[in-house]
Amino acid sequence: RKSIKKLFKFAKKLGQGGEIRAFIKTVKPFTRSMRIIVGGWRWFEAAPCRRIEVGVEETMAFIGNRVSRMVARGGTDLLGLDVVLPFQRFLFRADYLSYPEAYHPIAVCVCLGILRAVSPFAASFQGSRVGRVLTRRFFSSAKNRWLPVQRIGDLNLLSDDCQEKDEANQTADLVIIARRVATALGKVQTSGDGNGDDGGKVVRQYEALRDEGFVQCGAGSGGYAVYQFRFKSTTILLHVTPYGPSITDVMPFYLVLEFETSVDIRQQKWANSLAPISSIQLQGPQVLEGYAYQGAFFSPHHFAELKTMYDKQLLAYEYACKKLPIVAKNTRHGGPPRDLPTLKTFLEAGKRSRKRKQNIREFNELQKVVRSVAREILASMKKEKKRGEGGDRLAPKGVILYFEGLDCSGKSSTGGLVQNALESSGYDVGMRQYNRPPTAEQRMRPWMDRFDVPGSSSILDLSETQEEDGEHIGLVWDRGPAGDFVYGNLNELSPEDKKKRYEEFLAFDRECREKDILFLKLFFVTNRDSIAKTLGKRLAQKKMARDLTTWLQACRSRGEVDEVSYEGLEAISAHIDPTDFVAFNQYERNLRIFSNFVMNTDTDENPWVVVNTGDRYAARKALMSSFREHLKQFQSRGQRCSPCLGPKPSLSSASPEAIGVDEMMKKKFKSSWRNSMIAWITLLALLVLAGTYGENTNWDRALIVGPTKYNISALLEGGSDDELANGNVVDDAKNKNVQNIDVDDGSGKEAKAAKG
Repeated sequence: RKSIKKLFKFAKKLGQGGEIRAFIKTVKPFTRSMRIIVGGWRWFEAAPCRRIEVGVEETMAFIGNRVSRMVARGGTDLLGLDVVLPFQRFLFRADYLSYPEAYHPIAVCVCLGILRAVSPFAASFQGSRVGRVLTRRFFSSAKNRWLPVQRIGDLNLLSDDCQEKDEANQTADLVIIARRVATALGKVQTSGDGNGDDGGKVVRQYEALRDEGFVQCGAGSGGYAVYQFRFKSTTILLHVTPYGPSITDVMPFYLVLEFETSVDIRQQKWANSLAPISSIQLQGPQVLEGYAYQGAFFSPHHFAELKTMYDKQLLAYEYACKKLPIVAKNTRHGGPPRDLPTLKTFLEAGKRSRKRKQNIREFNELQKVVRSVAREILASMKKEKKRGEGGDRLAPKGVILYFEGLDCSGKSSTGGLVQNALESSGYDVGMRQYNRPPTAEQRMRPWMDRFDVPGSSSILDLSETQEEDGEHIGLVWDRGPAGDFVYGNLNELSPEDKKKRYEEFLAFDRECREKDILFLKLFFVTNRDSIAKTLGKRLAQKKMARDLTTWLQACRSRGEVDEVSYEGLEAISAHIDPTDFVAFNQYERNLRIFSNFVMNTDTDENPWVVVNTGDRYAARKALMSSFREHLKQFQSRGQRCSPCLGPKPSLSSASPEAIGVDEMMKKKFKSSWRNSMIAWITLLALLVLAGTYGENTNWDRALIVGPTKYNISALLEGGSDDELANGNVVDDAKNKNVQNIDVDDGSGKEAKAAKG
């Protein structure tokens, strides 16, 4: 046993750096200090409302890094001392290995030393990740933030996802006025140039703002202008200036609104002038800055998200164009993209290698899930066909995919995975868009009658006489009944009339189940940061579409016989319009009305699936799992569905009375038992991690340690780590007159001792 300890000590010291250990010990304080500086900088640049979270996250990442190193070193030491070296001694004693002709034990010591040197570095990255993930999961669960997929009763409409603490309250006085200013300036940005080429009338800035009650009182160079606006017996100053460069040929405006503190009161009597000023009740900040673009007001943070994504997309497009000759040479498909799918593929070539590999990996994993779901549907179809007539259907003969939610929330791209799974399994899937209010003729008929269903244009009819043998039909609703409440006038109805609409929708839902039609209701939500990024991406794609149109027109000069089609590029340009920017300013209103409709039409038999696309990859994986659960529920018929792993929500529509928007917002959005359990478990894990670090850290050790001299002879003769740290190993070795020996000679002696 003593010989094994000596061999292990040699391998351990070799893993600690060997002859360069003094240099490593000198560098350690510097590397740790740099890590602390980087963590402090991340804390400093974080939003003020999230600095506590970022500070705890960086601290736990550092602790996780240190603990993982401790675990890696301890595991390696345990492996060498209790497994490898005893097994080597057994092989020597049993004469399975002959020393030194066929085997020399120094190889095992060197391998253990290398493993002990490398394993802490490999484990440190995972340790940092564990610390970060645990911290984020704790705060997300403790603050009841949105999950990738959940029930409507668990959706917290007062969470940080939709109520950013670092943004001005959306009901603040200056925010409301800023939206009016942005709407007026939007007319200036989207108006014609006045020369008759585009048929539009030019709108001057001062004219548009004058219609809103602003009076110009000053101007400066570079397009700078100052306006006054009377509000609640006080004056608001508006500073406007163009903020270049332009985005898709539209120039943004930089705005600053402030309450004027030096109000001119010369027209009032001095005795009555102070009372009205002191009694003014103002809501929100005294100064507000932001940007106006195409009728929408963006805070500095949201505009930075939009502009950054816009620039990234154009940069990827530029790099992809530079790589086009190489791609054309290798793949023989080097033509310019002509629609949105080919444009996305084209842009991948211009992204960085790391990002491109990540996108490819995530895409392949999602496609793997899609194929898995498609195989399950096909297996159900084959089993049903083999069984013959009789019994419940295993695969729905009709499927309605209802995509509803906020604009620019990724409804088509995320929900399209479910559509791909249906198409891969043999469904004939169609598309219906209900982005416009009903016509006068449609208003004369029942409300739900204008929404098409599989197999018929207006009625649920998929009987065996009208259905072809083995045919399965799917239909995608892009928007639907809930859109009439948000973008139509149904939200202005009385509570009794609203309740009738809800009952019509629920009756339609029950009829679908009776007709063996799977009605999958998806409600897409996201935060405003994600919406701003999507707007920037679509604006960049619109600019690319214009450039590609010029590109394809140049291709016609080669004398091609086939006519070049611009339909796909026109669809890209139409993918974003002014209504998307109007919806951005009405984010909270739209979210609450959508949520109110979903809450009043949610049932346990067929619940709504709320999909949070703030993290697209996580949302898509969770959505496919939820779709798989809905298929299982369809096959079980009558058993309770739990696609979102949650109990019956407390705010569900089980009550016969409809819930209004105001009543919904007055209710307390309590955290579910699942979130509470996760919060306690992650908190316990963080405490264990911090306790382990504190227990195994020598707090009395100096932060900066000078270099120390040592030799392997002293180490093999029994020098301890503490003695080495204090520099006593060399002195003890000199006092004992221990001779320096070669590594090979020492290892050979220990090998003979291990064999004997």
